Amino acid sequence: MSASVSLTPATRRSVLRLGALSTAVLASAGLTACTDNPSAAAGASDGGGGASADGPITVTITDDGCELSSTEFPAGQVTFAVTNTGSAPNEFEILADDKLRIITEKENIGPGTSVDVTTALPEGEYYAACKPNMVGELKGVTKLTVTQGEGAAVDEDTAKLEADAITNYTAYIKDQVGQQVTATREFTDAYIGGNAEQAKALFPQARRFYERIEPTAEAFGIEEAGDLDGALDLRIQDLAADAGKSVTDPEVLAEWTGWHRIEADLFSADEAFRFPDDASRQKTAEQLNTDTQKLYDLVYGKIEGAGGKFEVTLADVVQGAAGLMNEVATGKIVGEEDTFSHTDLDDFQANVEGSKVAWGNVMELVKAKDADLVETIEKQFGDVQAELDKHKDGTTPDGDPKFVDYSTIAAVQKDAGEAPGDADYTDAQRALSTAVNALAESLSEIAGLILH
Repeated sequence: MSASVSLTPATRRSVLRLGALSTAVLASAGLTACTDNPSAAAGASDGGGGASADGPITVTITDDGCELSSTEFPAGQVTFAVTNTGSAPNEFEILADDKLRIITEKENIGPGTSVDVTTALPEGEYYAACKPNMVGELKGVTKLTVTQGEGAAVDEDTAKLEADAITNYTAYIKDQVGQQVTATREFTDAYIGGNAEQAKALFPQARRFYERIEPTAEAFGIEEAGDLDGALDLRIQDLAADAGKSVTDPEVLAEWTGWHRIEADLFSADEAFRFPDDASRQKTAEQLNTDTQKLYDLVYGKIEGAGGKFEVTLADVVQGAAGLMNEVATGKIVGEEDTFSHTDLDDFQANVEGSKVAWGNVMELVKAKDADLVETIEKQFGDVQAELDKHKDGTTPDGDPKFVDYSTIAAVQKDAGEAPGDADYTDAQRALSTAVNALAESLSEIAGLILH
């Protein structure tokens, strides 16, 4: 078994990206080795709480890999206590036995940071790995053996709630992808047709369908998990970092496709980010439509992806709720996503909406375990929405909220430049960050309550 797996920059994420199981963060040290990306997560399994009789499995991340205190443990709920002792932000992943599908992941674990990652794993073989700076090859790929657990009985009412959550969330994903196909074509028609102002207005509107289901979309690919997400939604910062070159390097720009490539051409005043001619615009726009159609075909079962047929598990629904908020909390808050258009607040709104749908599908399951947590999460969703509402600026033509340019209320990355630090946050940005982080933390508790 190879000690490392080489994946293209297209597999960069995820947060938040279906099959990525649960959340939380990582805490101490350990001894073995680890990876990155999202995918179809493990479904119902057996077992009790914690990683083993001895408690959580500790994971120590370095710049060269990651070490686990145990590589064999019983099926059921597992907690990985992860600490990044390296010098760069890192990502921890649990992959399926094909080393492609992401079962769960945690991105942006900063140097000196500890987090807990909780998930549920059925009996079988998996791989752990890490990825410095969330780009490039997986480091420290380590085989994990999950043995038979004790088993957990599920009553008939709970089983029905679980089945309904999966059915309803699957239908939601299909609906959003279906709308995305149409909205993307409308956007690219305006763009190719030379109507720049209309294309700028349609850019955030068309992306909202993708942003509502981002954890799912990031998980699936044609040749490897996440390659469609990379083709559709890759940021130039990630591509440049992986290549070790600047964001304006011609070779890096030549490889860049998707929403943000068109965004740069539409919104940036820097000629380096502009296409040289209309033929290049046409090619990139058509590629965006083609890749969007592939995502549709995957979700509707017309084709199979790297991990096989599209299928949603209860863990995916949980990740749909928590992952979307984690993405905002760990990266989008500094404007890294829409670094040219500064339409980040539109993305935030879509992330909240998608998270609420996923949460609504598991809320009754959580209520049976912890009614107080339900009350807390409901309030925190309200808190986040209240912060977003402060920055509304009318409505879009289709009646959805329109928001101010994010750079007018926050310290952000501009034209893929340097990201601001926490100390640079504006009061509005800090208030939004505080609300989002509180909600993300609460949502991360769901996995430990209802996954089995």
